[in-house]
Amino acid sequence: MFLYCEQQNLSMKNLFLSVFLISSVTAMAQPCVGGMAGIYPCDNVDLLSHMTLSEIGANPNNDNTSDIWGWVSPVTGKEYALVGVSNGLAFVDISTPETPVYLGMLPSHTSSSLWRDVETMDNYCFVGSEASGHGLQVFDLLQLDNVTTPTSFIESAYYGGFGHSHTIALDPVSKILMAMGSNTFNGGPHLVDISNPLQPILVGGYQDAGYTHDGNILTYNGPDVNHQGDVIVVACNGNSGWGVVTLNVTDPTDILFLDNYSYPETGYTHQGWFTKDMSHYLVDDELDEQNLGTTTRTHIFDFSDLDNLVYMNYYLSTNTSIDHNLYTKDQFVYESNYRSGVRILDASRVSTGILNEVGYFDLFPANDLPQYSGTWSNYPYLPSGVNLATSMYDGFFVLRPTLLYLQNNNLNACGQSADTLQLKINADLQFPLTANITGIPGLPVFSGVNIGATGSYNIVISDLGTVPTGTFNCTLQLQTTFGESYDLFFTITIGTPPAAPTLLSVPATIQYNALDYQFNWTAMPGATSYLFELAENDNTFGTVLYSSTVTSNFVVLPANFSFMEGKTYSWRVTAINGCGSSAYSTSEDFQWIAAGVNEIAEREFIVYPNPAENEVFIQNFQTGKSLVSVYNATGQMVLTSTFNQPGVHTLSVGDLSSGIYTIQVGRITKRLLIK
Repeated sequence: MFLYCEQQNLSMKNLFLSVFLISSVTAMAQPCVGGMAGIYPCDNVDLLSHMTLSEIGANPNNDNTSDIWGWVSPVTGKEYALVGVSNGLAFVDISTPETPVYLGMLPSHTSSSLWRDVETMDNYCFVGSEASGHGLQVFDLLQLDNVTTPTSFIESAYYGGFGHSHTIALDPVSKILMAMGSNTFNGGPHLVDISNPLQPILVGGYQDAGYTHDGNILTYNGPDVNHQGDVIVVACNGNSGWGVVTLNVTDPTDILFLDNYSYPETGYTHQGWFTKDMSHYLVDDELDEQNLGTTTRTHIFDFSDLDNLVYMNYYLSTNTSIDHNLYTKDQFVYESNYRSGVRILDASRVSTGILNEVGYFDLFPANDLPQYSGTWSNYPYLPSGVNLATSMYDGFFVLRPTLLYLQNNNLNACGQSADTLQLKINADLQFPLTANITGIPGLPVFSGVNIGATGSYNIVISDLGTVPTGTFNCTLQLQTTFGESYDLFFTITIGTPPAAPTLLSVPATIQYNALDYQFNWTAMPGATSYLFELAENDNTFGTVLYSSTVTSNFVVLPANFSFMEGKTYSWRVTAINGCGSSAYSTSEDFQWIAAGVNEIAEREFIVYPNPAENEVFIQNFQTGKSLVSVYNATGQMVLTSTFNQPGVHTLSVGDLSSGIYTIQVGRITKRLLIK
């Protein structure tokens, strides 16, 4: 959105609030049936939930939503919505998308503003705004996993190399963030190194093409072989006369101009995104509807040569609304077109200049007038498949597109010779389609692969006996007759549960001071993890005192673990993989007794240096002959020796690879790290 529209937005807000007072409470989940999801017109998009401005910490009388982004916690797997509002950035837990939970707000660095933009990299989000002096806020998103009540958050870091900005974009590969429309570089790209998110550093900028409204920065992997691996900027430069601009910013101190194109009847070159094959670029123009009286246009460029941009044509919709932000995922374009809502286009034939609408959700049912209210932006990239969309004066929506989907995307074919993918297609795609599956090794056979229309299909995967054991990430490709495909992703697990492990270190007694005592067992073929269990005076394990799931074939008890002297403890291990769990290992018993008690049958030994490189010294306290064994991380014995008496002995380990090993003297074990 450009700057001079603010007053008009305020007037339209009042109209919107009066028309949609009915929607001032959170909407319940509504499937799209007969072209409606509750009060909202729709096609192939369900409503999961809706939160009003007041429910996300904003004032419905003064505030609005703007940009929106999503993030997935690598720790909990929870999905979050990051919602730009006038007074800050709102955080919402959407792990259960039908019942979103507001977690709190990162307040604006300075003042409120109609415009707020956000993107994420790793576990941080970056926030810019048109608010005077706002700069760039950095926030550690891992904090969200621990929130129990709505919180007013504090920014984790701040960059003040610019004041206001209109939009931001970032490249997670080069770790460069681009601020656009700022008070620096004539409003052009302002480039910041965010490789250390808590210490952003200015690395360059470009001012020769004037003001940049929005754009993209990415490490390029498209069809132009001359620029593969380069860091490329695509700038949408408003009404500057430059139109769409391509830059090579691989060296941000020496930025190279590649090309630009100002298409016919330009109103305001607003924003754009690459298509799936990176050969084309789609642009929304924010003023042509108002200035030219046209219906909504999506402009299509051939970007196969970044030094020679080619304008192809435009897609003309039947709606009169203004288009704002668009994003592509697979073959689909998700457009936030203000009053006509989120519109979904099929771009599989974009190489011939054709786009066609296959779904929509109208967040502003009153009308499709070319005015500034309704949906500002949307985010279609969360793993759950939901779409997040803001509605400026009505909060934000969680939607679920139902264009095509797998009803079961995690197949468990353990012990089976065949399994079935259940495919549902609701959208009018580019039929006929032929199904193909990639990512499964061996020689599986597919059937039910010819698809001629919308409906439900079973795609049978057989001859799974030729597939090795494991879990595989696979792609179902629905291939068109002209070489494009719609891609859906699933996993399949092949094999059988692993066999039970054998316990290796089974002392009858363990001393109090052996706080790093390591329990070892054999590594089992096909196992991906192990469950270690410890019980007290109960070898039936009716009550488990301590348990831990690990990927290694050993467990070290916590140093603060509390045992009772003289009690008998039992332990056992179960091996696990995607097909299930093994039988329990045999259980072994031991007593935990204080150091120095006469009943200890075997005494500790000392290993040094640890970590070691070529040799280690073992101070042995055992009387008589002692067998010394060294085991690798899989439980395989890789070295053995015999000590005939107490004292310090040398053990050569120079031939062993780097890693974690276990040294066992008699029945006592210790860990050894070899560098």
